[in-house]
Amino acid sequence: PGAGAPAVGVVGRERLGDFDVARLTATDPDALRDWLRSNGFELPDRLSTELRPYVDQKWEYVAVRLAPREPGTPLRGTLDPLRIRFDSDRLVYPMRLSRMARTAQSLGLYVLADHRMEPSSPIGGDAPEVTFAGTVTPHGPLAGLTDGKPAFLTAIDQRFPEPGRIDGDHELRRTAADTPYRRAVYRDELLTAGGIPVWLLTAGGALAAVTAAGLAAGLRIHRTGGPRRVGA
Repeated sequence: PGAGAPAVGVVGRERLGDFDVARLTATDPDALRDWLRSNGFELPDRLSTELRPYVDQKWEYVAVRLAPREPGTPLRGTLDPLRIRFDSDRLVYPMRLSRMARTAQSLGLYVLADHRMEPSSPIGGDAPEVTFAGTVTPHGPLAGLTDGKPAFLTAIDQRFPEPGRIDGDHELRRTAADTPYRRAVYRDELLTAGGIPVWLLTAGGALAAVTAAGLAAGLRIHRTGGPRRVGA
């Protein structure tokens, strides 16, 4: 931007379903905070401080707020997901602003690439856990990300018990080997026979057997028990 360019530039603003979405540029985090507040966006007080690294790197920003299509109408049900894409010479997933959260955070990250990928650092959270790694052929909207060709999918779960410890964004790198991984999932199923749980039938059968054995022993005792009479 040349001299006299605004501190905040509005690349675009549109309504997407029940979302009000603004795409912005900024050369001053304080000016960006003021623009957002004056346009109805709720912001944490620490936003300016946390945005400074992004301003220095000349990032763009996507601000999203809930805005019902019919003013005054409460939102119910589910919301459609937003898909956000941007060009970068590094494979990066923004996480820095999550440090402002007041409750524990969790991340489910799915990475389509030529190889198996991994975060270069836990960035202040628990150790990332791989839940799936292997070659897949995307279908539907995802097919456009790989031109319909097979790609390596890495699924990563991570928890952040103390969001304030998050110290950066996730930058992903290729692992030493494309080792596949599939988590084993165990499911418990209640076995029934005629609508009755098998364990109940088994327990009932065992109880009946014990009762029958007790009756048989009682009969034997009754038949053989008692004092004997000896004739003169």
